[in-house]
Amino acid sequence: MKRHYLILSLILFLTFIFRFPSLFEPFWYGDEGIFAAVGRNLNHGGVLYQTAWDNKPPMIYLTYATIFKFFGVSMFSLRMVTIVVVLATATVIYEIGVATIGVKRALFAAFIFGLLTCLRLIEGNLALTEIFMILPISLAVMITIKRKFDYLSLFAGGFLIALASLYKQVGAFEAAALGIFIFLWEKDFLTFVKKGFLLSVGFAIPYLVTTLYFAPKHLISDYIFAAYTYYRIYLGESPKYAILINIAKYLPVLTAIFYGLWKKFKLKNVEVFYLFFLWAAFSFLGSYFSGRTYGHYLVQATPAISLLIASLSRPVRFNKARVIFALGFFVPLIFLTRLLFSNFLSGGPVNQIKYWGNFLDFAQGNKSINAYNDYFDSNVNTIMALADFMRVNKANSQSVYIWGDYPWLYAIADLKNPTRYVTSFHVFGVPDGQSKVSKILVENPPVFIIKPKNSIGYFAELEKLLSADYTLEVKIETAEVYSLKRSR
Repeated sequence: MKRHYLILSLILFLTFIFRFPSLFEPFWYGDEGIFAAVGRNLNHGGVLYQTAWDNKPPMIYLTYATIFKFFGVSMFSLRMVTIVVVLATATVIYEIGVATIGVKRALFAAFIFGLLTCLRLIEGNLALTEIFMILPISLAVMITIKRKFDYLSLFAGGFLIALASLYKQVGAFEAAALGIFIFLWEKDFLTFVKKGFLLSVGFAIPYLVTTLYFAPKHLISDYIFAAYTYYRIYLGESPKYAILINIAKYLPVLTAIFYGLWKKFKLKNVEVFYLFFLWAAFSFLGSYFSGRTYGHYLVQATPAISLLIASLSRPVRFNKARVIFALGFFVPLIFLTRLLFSNFLSGGPVNQIKYWGNFLDFAQGNKSINAYNDYFDSNVNTIMALADFMRVNKANSQSVYIWGDYPWLYAIADLKNPTRYVTSFHVFGVPDGQSKVSKILVENPPVFIIKPKNSIGYFAELEKLLSADYTLEVKIETAEVYSLKRSR
């Protein structure tokens, strides 16, 4: 085996070791719990957006459902598949690097990517939409580069990026990056039109298939609202410095485009390496787009930024154009990352050390399972105790309503959600959510209703239902469990 393959294998092994503690995390993160609850519903014959609802495109729920169908509901299997996806992405990034910046820098890029995506700094340990979407995006870039942006590779690239955007909406931005690069790369405008058309056709096919699936079920409007229209709530939260953020997040994109136009029409030379700048600019736009400050949003930018960092060792000759480009490109990225993700950046290294300390203490028997779980979230032990209660009372596959943020419970206790909303904040977030849910609960009362101490908001209709038709069965940790009165 050639030496660089041995080094790549070592990098992949180290990446696996970095992610190893994630295999043993408890069921704690809310978004993962929602995906798990929806995935469980699909595996029991449910229909997405009809019997189980969340505000994401379909792919993440299909991924969770597939994992649980073949490997069962466990954090180990979920995170092991995530590790495989990360290792595959690191290998693809290596291949992109070999084709563009050389073997040594390609190895460095794979190492940077592996390191970044393993850090709690950007919540890379979680099995969220971003960690799954970057593989098809990276594959799209690799295929187009290796085949020198021919027609077939652009068709495939469009298809793969569309799959990525069906994990998270902003994945579509990378298609724009690739399309702009083709315009700058091609000298013949007619050839660009043909290639752009094939890129668009490839991109359209997954959406056509998705539409054809939901149309006969009369769920097109539900799909569009959940996956796209609902996203406006994120944009309307008006974070601090909203105007400044909305201006700054487009500057790297505009700078990269104008720099590319200058290279095309002034220098008559646009290198393949320039695609990394467009890729990074649009992926960071995806990270900043909503203005929210969740660390995992930055995962989308890790492939492109890893390749850019690995490329910096190349000698760079500074001139006026490059200085202007650097100011317009890098300064907004640094500013926005520091502004939006300051909590993660300031606490990241400390959190990473504590994270490993918690794992090692537990592995060595110096920390109890309850203390280990509490490190992640104080609700974990309550959820596990509730799961035990449901098993003892043979509630699996029965209708149980949870008014709170315990979606993991639906999956790990195999409960049937009586409404399509698996967490209470969705009930407040959709039009007439409370009235729709209360009507369903009255017409088809669940066997149990679980009400955590810190439920999200006050649900008046639910309180009336509990008073009239339910009895407080038991209090488990901080959650109350109500059972349906037998006389009903």
